[in-house]
Amino acid sequence: MTEHLANQTLIDYMHAGLAPEQDAHVYAHIESCAACRSDYDAELALTDMLRTYATRETRELPSSVKAEIWERIRAARPSPLRNLADWLRPAVTLPVAAALALGIYFGTSYLGPHGAASIDAAYYLQDHAALNSTVPFSDRATASAADLESSSAPKPQSAVAVTASYTAGTNP
Repeated sequence: MTEHLANQTLIDYMHAGLAPEQDAHVYAHIESCAACRSDYDAELALTDMLRTYATRETRELPSSVKAEIWERIRAARPSPLRNLADWLRPAVTLPVAAALALGIYFGTSYLGPHGAASIDAAYYLQDHAALNSTVPFSDRATASAADLESSSAPKPQSAVAVTASYTAGTNP
């Protein structure tokens, strides 16, 4: 005859806490052993009775436990001074101060008292007139074509024409 199952094994079987092989073994044993089947039914009845009682009864916490919970909640809630102290920690204030200092430094260097550089429009007009006056054949040129030909410049030599032929795919 085989051994009877332990009470803890039956409870684990009811709550599906066994490995598949062991679960199958317990199932087969309960089907064949009347004593283990009655222990299993007794455990089922006890579990159902406890569940029914737990859902039917509402229980209140003792007042001392409630008072302790509320005291810990109030103690955990930070005060405004505590919030300020947290913001004044060096881990927070140093990066904020560095960012502010850099912002002020670069902000004043770009937007300082000298303001943005400006160029007078007359500069562009004079520059345009100077460039147009050097174009030899424009309507507004101050120099004529005859002025551009200098008598001190050497006369160009006559050009010699050179003929060259090229045939694709041949090496010279």
